[in-house]
Amino acid sequence: MRSIGTKIIGEPPGFPLEARIFNAICFISFIGLFAGIINNVLIGARLMVMVMIPVFACVGVSYYFARFKKKLNGSFILYMIATNVLIVVNFKYNSGINGPALLIFLLSYFLTISIVPRNQIWVWIVFNIAVVISLLFIQYLYPGFITNTYADAKSRFLDFGFVYALMVVIIFIVTSTIRRSYHAEKELVEQKASELEIANDTKNKLFSILAHDLRSPLASIQNYLEILSEFKLEEDEKSSIKKELLNATQHTQQMLTNLLSWSKSQMTGVTVNLEQLNLKEALQSTFSIHQTIAAEKGILLADQLKNCVFILADTDMLQLVVRNLINNAIKFTAPGGEIVISNDIVGDKCRIIIKDNGAGIPVEKQSSIFSLKISSTSGTKNEKGVGLGLVLCKEFTELQNGEIMFESMKGVGTTFYIVFDLVREANDSNIPEREKLTGIKRTVH
Repeated sequence: MRSIGTKIIGEPPGFPLEARIFNAICFISFIGLFAGIINNVLIGARLMVMVMIPVFACVGVSYYFARFKKKLNGSFILYMIATNVLIVVNFKYNSGINGPALLIFLLSYFLTISIVPRNQIWVWIVFNIAVVISLLFIQYLYPGFITNTYADAKSRFLDFGFVYALMVVIIFIVTSTIRRSYHAEKELVEQKASELEIANDTKNKLFSILAHDLRSPLASIQNYLEILSEFKLEEDEKSSIKKELLNATQHTQQMLTNLLSWSKSQMTGVTVNLEQLNLKEALQSTFSIHQTIAAEKGILLADQLKNCVFILADTDMLQLVVRNLINNAIKFTAPGGEIVISNDIVGDKCRIIIKDNGAGIPVEKQSSIFSLKISSTSGTKNEKGVGLGLVLCKEFTELQNGEIMFESMKGVGTTFYIVFDLVREANDSNIPEREKLTGIKRTVH
């Protein structure tokens, strides 16, 4: 029933509240006028039938232009003129104050204050009151001007009963539409408020990154460069500073990459291009770079990925996710530690496993590591981050129809699992090279 009602009156946000109420009134008036024509035929009021038929047509035209052409103002004016003409004629030819015309005027007043555009409301209210007062004076001064159409008391009771029932239905529909629309608007406002709160948190996080987390490594780089340019240093000192400078540059570059990737995904959306990937080949360059970085910290990074395993993923997103997870593992693993990247197959899924024996994640932080609420933490050698890496990992993994999860124990280490769809046909036939799947591309905002 609700879906039928939505089709009749229009759905927000395409139709504002006033338009939905007006469409509902037009529709029920259309049905009511049709029933009124039948009623007047039965009680023998032929003149009223002749008047109601063109009004019936005008109301139908008003509904059509308001609902399907979205021309509310013109439709409203046509509706008000047609219905007021009908009420005036009804007053004259249907017994005046002894008939139901005043009740209909009261209903007209209720509809006016419910649906009239804000800039027209007083015009139509004054018009309604002026017409009623004028008709009352006319009947008082010229009682013969009014035609009594009731053949007997039964006809009058039937007419009043019909008008009362019609008023009840119209008022119920209007008030129900207003209440329903009010709750819909309230939910929309609450949703917007929630989105605004999230956007505000995002803005605060960005400013925090720019004001502190990103400025700090840049200041360190500047200090290293000033020392190299202003002091005469021994070769071993220069070598040590250059090594620290390289590390600071690498971490800053990673932070900038994460920051730009995340900002882009928040503002413009990201294009996901799912492909059939050979997992080991896709991650080879990422692994080689980080093997060198891990070695500089005295950490063993072991590649245990199986050959000829094909998954459905986006190359750039997959590399970003794995790069961030390996970076995190290196960051929180002390010299002499070990990081192992491997994979296994579970049903029609491939699970990539990145395991370290580092510091582990404290229990109190585990529930929020994939959110912006968590603050960045320095690594075992004071490596900096911006707290965006794991947020990106979760967002980009899910955009590829994947899942990310972890197990961690403080002081023992952390294991991250990222799960992607397995391309079973490619794995069964051991296709030696990556083949791009057709038509699997989408933009997510």
